[in-house]
Amino acid sequence: MKFREIMVSSHSGPYRIRVGNRIKDEIPGWLVEMGFPVTRKVALISNVTVRNLHGNAFSASLAARGFSVAGFDFSDGESYKTLDSVRECLDRLLSLKWERQDPVLALGGGVVGDMGGFVASILLRGVPLIHVPTTVVGQVDSSIGGKTGVDHPEGKNLIGSFYPPQSVWIDPSFLETLPLRERRSGLGEVIKYALIGNRELLRFLDGNLEILSGERFDRDVWEETIFLCASHKARIVSEDERESGVRMNLNFGHTFGHALEGAMGYEGILHGEAVGLGMIAAARVARALGITGEETEEVIRAYLKRACLPDRWPSGISFDRLERFLKTDKKASSGRVTLVLPVRPGEVVRTRDYEPSVLGSGIA
Repeated sequence: MKFREIMVSSHSGPYRIRVGNRIKDEIPGWLVEMGFPVTRKVALISNVTVRNLHGNAFSASLAARGFSVAGFDFSDGESYKTLDSVRECLDRLLSLKWERQDPVLALGGGVVGDMGGFVASILLRGVPLIHVPTTVVGQVDSSIGGKTGVDHPEGKNLIGSFYPPQSVWIDPSFLETLPLRERRSGLGEVIKYALIGNRELLRFLDGNLEILSGERFDRDVWEETIFLCASHKARIVSEDERESGVRMNLNFGHTFGHALEGAMGYEGILHGEAVGLGMIAAARVARALGITGEETEEVIRAYLKRACLPDRWPSGISFDRLERFLKTDKKASSGRVTLVLPVRPGEVVRTRDYEPSVLGSGIA
């Protein structure tokens, strides 16, 4: 089976990312290779949608290899990314007499990965975690780097932990079952990587973005896109696992994007769509601070349009509605968040040297 490997360094030891179309059939065998006896229990954590598309077949293949599979499905959607959902999963696994050597497989998108990872990090003070992401956001970003957590009414991802997986297995063919809007939404994160300094990806998108946003799914183009993003994320988190330096650049578009998601009650907008609009807001703040010119915003807007993503701020969302979420951003210090702002396409800077009032220019 053809796949490519990427190594990630972490405080608990290195782990592998494997990327390749149709590798999902290899996963039961890879668990055995990792040293998990087939007599062990395996938690397959997913959601109802993914369970019907992929989870049932996954459980059957694990059971056929000899593993005892415990399935748990979160409710589908960001609004269910809560401590209550995590508690239900913990109750289920503890009732099965879970042991520290029993692994958790998180099969799903960013929400499943964040919550499944959080469960693994706190269950028995840590059980083995393996990510099998099934969405664009999961494959290019959230499954790599060890961030786990849940949302809180005060903001997104405010409760969680850093907990590296033991492996990440990325099969782009999962994306064929995604609704077109969700696939396009994930391109918000892809464009982010290109704009923060991944020049190889920027060149690749210049020739392939319409293919990625089109209705026909091209496995080879998607595999290359995911590999370029995953390799970039792996390099950054290997250098800065706990987000004290260069890893902060990955938050480009997320400060305003997360605030927008919160202001909309995590409904009506997808994560990648919010990130795209957050990048435009960051460009406007950068203009107000004299860091960049008007052309940077226009370049970002052009990429979003090519990806069939929204490039205009939703009506009815004022700065007053966003301000509460900006103030409670988990990256804030002394009430002020570190902004990641574009200098030009392919280059960003981080700053806390600004007057809070300038944030309003992001959606002006």
